[in-house]
Amino acid sequence: MNKRVLGSKSAVVIMWIVFVLFAIYAVTLIFPFVWMLMNSFKDNQDFFSNIWGIPLNFTFANYVKVFSYKYKGYNLFGMFGISILITLLATLLNTFLSTCAAYVVAKYKFFGRKILYSLALLTMILPSVGTLPAQYKLMESLHLNNSIIGILVLYSGCFGFTFFIMHGYFTTLSWTYAEAAFVDGASDFQVFWHVMLPLSKSIIIPMAVVYSIGVWNDYLTPSIYLKNIPTLSVGIRNLTQQMQSTGAYTEMFSAMIVTILPILIVFIFFQKTIMNNMTMGGIKG
Repeated sequence: MNKRVLGSKSAVVIMWIVFVLFAIYAVTLIFPFVWMLMNSFKDNQDFFSNIWGIPLNFTFANYVKVFSYKYKGYNLFGMFGISILITLLATLLNTFLSTCAAYVVAKYKFFGRKILYSLALLTMILPSVGTLPAQYKLMESLHLNNSIIGILVLYSGCFGFTFFIMHGYFTTLSWTYAEAAFVDGASDFQVFWHVMLPLSKSIIIPMAVVYSIGVWNDYLTPSIYLKNIPTLSVGIRNLTQQMQSTGAYTEMFSAMIVTILPILIVFIFFQKTIMNNMTMGGIKG
């Protein structure tokens, strides 16, 4: 009994230590956002005289002014629209194509299936810097640079993180329902669309949300392949440089909050779905 008591006490101590460490880590993540949000409601004079304190006079002037900034002819509303359009279309294309590819590789036996899976894994291993010159040359040769269609082609690749998650899910998914549908005369696509996709909805939704966050926050790809049509991440980067050069730090904080807030709301809204379903596999019950 003494050993059990000592063991339980040590387990409690370890849990408290882990809790404290994670709490400290959480504070380091939350504090910069809270500090930036607080300072976005100050004017410059208030900011420099009271960096760590709450605003003496709350003002929304920074948020109003930040929408008047322009980059390559687009204001913040225009960049918002571009980002929303690209994020939605890229997420739909990538999720659908990755799900199709993962389903075929996981559920159908054909020559070269393992090779195809290995190639998909290889694309994840290779550093993007190593393939960037060839990718840029290909996009240039196909005249897909500086076009939304071109960047959607890059985002809609079916071999990536979504493919591997969906492949792992489909390998554990029971084939019984598909066999029953085949007996009733359903085609392969009908089985996929009407049977397998509804069964996979619980994992597809969080995967789509996670991927959309990545697209929304992506700076490198639009900055290279969409130079004349700035997304919000590219536009904010250049606007913050302008604001830093003029010393408009509170406006810069406002611009950053405007960028972060939409995707933060999406994550909070889908938080339970992501946490509960990202590790699911197979059919329960």
